Amino acid sequence: MPASSGSPATAPQFPVEATRVSVRRAVAHTVDGVIFLAILVALTVLATLASDTVGAVVLLLGFTVGQVAYFVVGQRRHGRSPGKRLVRIRVVDAKGVPPSSAALIRRSIPLVFEYFWAIVIVAMFLSSYRQRLGDRWGGTYVIADAHAQGQA
Repeated sequence: MPASSGSPATAPQFPVEATRVSVRRAVAHTVDGVIFLAILVALTVLATLASDTVGAVVLLLGFTVGQVAYFVVGQRRHGRSPGKRLVRIRVVDAKGVPPSSAALIRRSIPLVFEYFWAIVIVAMFLSSYRQRLGDRWGGTYVIADAHAQGQA
């Protein structure tokens, strides 16, 4: 199957079938969302004790910068957030290794806007490698652990 637009010029070093993990991605994202939301609620409640303004700032920064930081920090070492670890998938670059921090930042920024699942689903199914818009921008892929290089 030919790569769709948005795929890199060089083919990834794993089979396209390795990216057929859409249901596991949804489960992982839900798990990560619950974990992130619990952290954000706790921080917002603590900040609100200081003042409502501080609480509002923490909430706003949490849903933007905090969300990106959660995924970048959580996936930087092995390409797995807690949710991805649970369902045995990971984020990799075309070589099958965890992507750089810059790639993870580019990949994570669109998450702020991709809560409209229709956008994500359409983007993934228009891509041979099931890349959402953030994956295309970051040059990343989500694959089953069994296909990753240098697993940890």
